[in-house]
Amino acid sequence: MCMLFNNFIGTILPSNIRNLFNHLWFKLIGTFALVIGIGVLGTVVLTRQGAATQFAHFMVDGQMVRPTWLLPNLVDYYQQQQGWTDLPLMLDQIVTASSDGAMSSMVGSMMGMFDNRMQIIDARGIVVADTNSTTGKPMVDTELVQRWPILVDDQQIGALLIEGSMMGHPHLNDALLLSGITRAVLVAGLIAGLVALLMAGLLVRQITRPLTSLSQASSRIAAGDLAARVSVKSQDEFGALADHFNQMADSLQTQESVRRNLMADIAHELRTPLAGIQGTVEALQDGIFLPTAENLEIIHEEIMLINRLVEDLRTLANAEAGNLFLDCTGLDLRELTQRQVATFQYRALTQDTDLTLVAGEALPLVQGDEQRLGQVLANLLDNALCHTPAGGSVRVYISKVNAGVQLAVTDNGEGIAAADLPYVFERFYRADRSRSRETGGSGLGLAIARQLVEAHGGRIWANSPPTDHTHGTAFHLFLPGKG
Repeated sequence: MCMLFNNFIGTILPSNIRNLFNHLWFKLIGTFALVIGIGVLGTVVLTRQGAATQFAHFMVDGQMVRPTWLLPNLVDYYQQQQGWTDLPLMLDQIVTASSDGAMSSMVGSMMGMFDNRMQIIDARGIVVADTNSTTGKPMVDTELVQRWPILVDDQQIGALLIEGSMMGHPHLNDALLLSGITRAVLVAGLIAGLVALLMAGLLVRQITRPLTSLSQASSRIAAGDLAARVSVKSQDEFGALADHFNQMADSLQTQESVRRNLMADIAHELRTPLAGIQGTVEALQDGIFLPTAENLEIIHEEIMLINRLVEDLRTLANAEAGNLFLDCTGLDLRELTQRQVATFQYRALTQDTDLTLVAGEALPLVQGDEQRLGQVLANLLDNALCHTPAGGSVRVYISKVNAGVQLAVTDNGEGIAAADLPYVFERFYRADRSRSRETGGSGLGLAIARQLVEAHGGRIWANSPPTDHTHGTAFHLFLPGKG
């Protein structure tokens, strides 16, 4: 209906006024007005048609009989029979020949038409045919009887009597009466239409107000103001839409903040090795440093730092985009963990740290990429050893949990502050801001570990302190068993 109204407006209005109706408020109000107008017009037409039908017809045994047809048929019968002899026997045929057809009682009731009693009397006033009783009785005598004379050569030979009020009296002006009914119905329809249009205006206002607010907020966001929000004032679909819009705006603002922080972090992480390379090269150019293998090794180390950072960023980007290739096979996680622990045993001995693996029995296989999961374990072990003082201990626990395998790497180091714990898996995040790249890593290891674990359908989380210790940190990861 709204499209019909738009097409209607587009064909009858000039373009400068047509633009005004492009607003949703005008579209909705116009649609309501069009519907109301069609309703009023339909009511007037149907009422006029129904009234005209009742004025032109009466009902006998479900037949819509026209008096203007019945009277000539009665005259023909009288002339053929030279009187009213046997009229009751032929009355049904005469009525049928004088009707527009049958009408069901239900339709007749809807139009306010019911079966009428019909009598034909002769010139003396004696009933010669009656639809409700036998002949020879007196004619009906009530205020609701309507009478049509039956004439032959201007001589009255009888009369047609109709009991009931459904059709107009022959002496009334039907045209004037129909005009009055039409006018009354039209006025009532217009009043009802105006009231309905007023109520529609209030309803449309309730609809367009939140949409206007939403449109303004979206325009601000499109212009770069990511702090724009809309107020949620209802619990209906518009309230849900406003709430979802605000969530989208929050996500956009968060992503923009993450993007800016990422760019700043990358610039910061690259600045340090590049500054070292630049300083060494300038010293070589000025003759301060000799181009010895030792001095060139400084440049090589800084380049390797940059390469590792770029490789970490590439791995993280591919994992976040879901483009990281995983060569998954049935994997014994206990065997992989044993190899990784053995790899770090020498480092643990050199810093006087006790590194121990505690593995359960009958562990299920996991569907995983051995190289990528090995990278995750190596990162967790490296972090634990970095934050465990001399004389401390690092424990690796692996057990079967809920048709899967859960692994925990715990230490008794300095732990992680509660304020920092939710962010340890974020990119470039270091709980100790004083740590440099050399002492604290690139800040990408745990972010990569989370993406790799989630790519395997698992999850990773941290507790500090561990549930069974008063200090230190525990990193847990869960991988589902091979189906």
